[in-house]
Amino acid sequence: DNDMASNAIRWNIERFAACEMEAEQIEELKAAIGELMADVSSEKEDLDGEIRTLRRELKKIREDLSELHKGSKVYPREITEARQYVYQGLIKRLGKAVRVDILADLIDIQEERWRNAVEGYMGGNKLLLIVEPKYAREAMEIYRELDDKKYYRAAVLDTEKILEREHVAKENALSEAVKAREPYVRSYLDYLLGNVIKCDTLEEMRQYPVAVMDDCTLYQGYRLSHMNPKSYTREACIGAESLKRRIALLKKQAAGLESDLKPREEQQREYEIMLSMERLSKDTSEYMEWLLDIQESKAREKEKERLTRRILKLQQKDVARLKMQREETEAQLQKKEEQFREILKEATRLKQTLEAEKQERIDGAYLLTQLEKEFVPQADLDEEASAIAFQENRLTYEQLKRRYLSRRESAREEKEQKLQKLAEERGSYLKAHPNRSFKQFSQDNEEYDRLLDDLQLNDLERFQALAKEQAKAATQHFQNDFIYKIRSAIKDAMERKNELNKIIDKLDFGKDKYRFIFGRNRGEDGKYYDMFMDKSLEINPSQLGDTMDNQMNLFSMEHSGKYGTMLNELMTVFIPPVDAGPEEQEEAKRNMEKYADYRTYLSFDMQQIIEGEHEPIKLNLSRMIKKNSGGEGQNPLYVALLASFAQAYRINMPARLLRKPSIRLVVLDEAFSKMDGEKVASCISLIRSLGFQVIISATNDKIQNYLENVDKIFVFANPNKKSISIQEFEKRDFNQLQEAE
Repeated sequence: DNDMASNAIRWNIERFAACEMEAEQIEELKAAIGELMADVSSEKEDLDGEIRTLRRELKKIREDLSELHKGSKVYPREITEARQYVYQGLIKRLGKAVRVDILADLIDIQEERWRNAVEGYMGGNKLLLIVEPKYAREAMEIYRELDDKKYYRAAVLDTEKILEREHVAKENALSEAVKAREPYVRSYLDYLLGNVIKCDTLEEMRQYPVAVMDDCTLYQGYRLSHMNPKSYTREACIGAESLKRRIALLKKQAAGLESDLKPREEQQREYEIMLSMERLSKDTSEYMEWLLDIQESKAREKEKERLTRRILKLQQKDVARLKMQREETEAQLQKKEEQFREILKEATRLKQTLEAEKQERIDGAYLLTQLEKEFVPQADLDEEASAIAFQENRLTYEQLKRRYLSRRESAREEKEQKLQKLAEERGSYLKAHPNRSFKQFSQDNEEYDRLLDDLQLNDLERFQALAKEQAKAATQHFQNDFIYKIRSAIKDAMERKNELNKIIDKLDFGKDKYRFIFGRNRGEDGKYYDMFMDKSLEINPSQLGDTMDNQMNLFSMEHSGKYGTMLNELMTVFIPPVDAGPEEQEEAKRNMEKYADYRTYLSFDMQQIIEGEHEPIKLNLSRMIKKNSGGEGQNPLYVALLASFAQAYRINMPARLLRKPSIRLVVLDEAFSKMDGEKVASCISLIRSLGFQVIISATNDKIQNYLENVDKIFVFANPNKKSISIQEFEKRDFNQLQEAE
């Protein structure tokens, strides 16, 4: 049932189902169905194309809505890519971050009546890339590096030139409907919109070279035309109000597309159902054979009914009795089969038992033969055995059994007592010698017997001397390794200090400069510094020869003679004596952790360098930090912190050595809390110059310090302690907030 199927096709299908068609008629029906399916397939292809187009448009609108709901305007991809390219290029050229804005973000419409006219007339000009006038030339040079085929829609405004000439807007010009904060943006608006006159009637429009009405009708060059609706609907982006308007418009368009899609998708499903139906694709001769079988089946049905009736009569007579006899026979057969399986299992078990007893008898006979061969008669023992046998023969079996069990129990108890005593002796030994990994509760004593044999050697003095030599060599090796590691760690710290100072030298932090200073510990532990850093430990490869006498010796005679006593003194601090108690060992462990750390022998400081009249003034912050105010105390903190991040992100490393670009993310909690607005601006400028991406959290009372220095501000609130709200904070809202307070 479908409008595309003719009545003739439907009637013929009914005749086919009723088995009333000849071969020629089936051929005609097959041809008609084929033509119908071809028409349906063609219609479906056209419909599929329409649905794909509508779905693409709906997907694009939903993506735009998703971005708009996040609070960010949706610009063409090539515009945002060009903006980022110019931004990165300015950082490389100038060594600091420079704002690159889109014109639509810097202006707003103050006369709502003329919003569509402004959006439509400005068209692509509202997507111009804007920088401060002093950076306009560099921005345009960087823009010329872009691919002209891909980024032809992007453009950079020459803000430097636009200010050189005064642009005066005419009275009642369209530029009056637009407000701008920056003077160079205002000048461009007067240039672009200052000659476009706002009119209410067609006759009024004809009085001016360029005029516009609020219904987006444009009179220009002696011709009247309508502006492109796309410019003031889907592509509207001027000011914050455009965001809401675009969301409402896109929702309306999405609803319209969904409404258009629904009937088309239903029609598509109907077409799919039709195309999946039977098409009479088999050969006509096969359908004719079916028809013949159907006709013959009528006679067969009658024969089947006759036989069925006969079977029922037979079943009513003898089948019931035979069926009962069969069930009884099957039950008896099943019972006999179970008995046979049980007998078979018992026969198998008896056979296995017989075989085992035969083997046991053979083994006993063989053992008896062997014992008889080895038996040596002894007269005295024979007499004693005869006496015992005579005595035992006088006892009953039960008396002999009880006596044996009593003796066995006494022997078992005696064995357990001796094993317990042996285990206690072993436990005392293992506690005194924890380096022994022997078993305490083993049944045999082989490990301890072998150790006793080894310890009873007469060569004990030689072993003691050898042990002393090994201990001396181990101590010497430990000293070598200890001094080398501490020396290497100190040198590595000095290299990291130099790398950090190179990074700090490039930072612009106002009038002050900073440097890290690492040196000898000023306390008692500083006396060991020279021992680790002595020049006699330096190795000159040219002095090494092939003989043993000229080989490298880390602890040269010169170094040992100079610092041998001091080194031994240091070793005794964290190497406890052999008989040291738990408290002495714990103290030695703490000393080891302290003196194995290279920082014990160093002092760390940071120096502030202030420009003076004749020469710079250098101040150590360790002496000045308590005298400075809170903000001044935070300056070196953030210099050190950002330098450390720069080192971690390898900003100083040449680009050819870096494997992949890094995110360079820095997250600061309540940063710059004690600084004033000027110092906060200086810190953020420093962060931008290093190429960091920074996220800063701050309290509401500090928001004015960030308004002019960051890209985005979001306010987080949790008034009921159940849900967090997030809202973007616009700069213009701050004045309203101050007035409200």
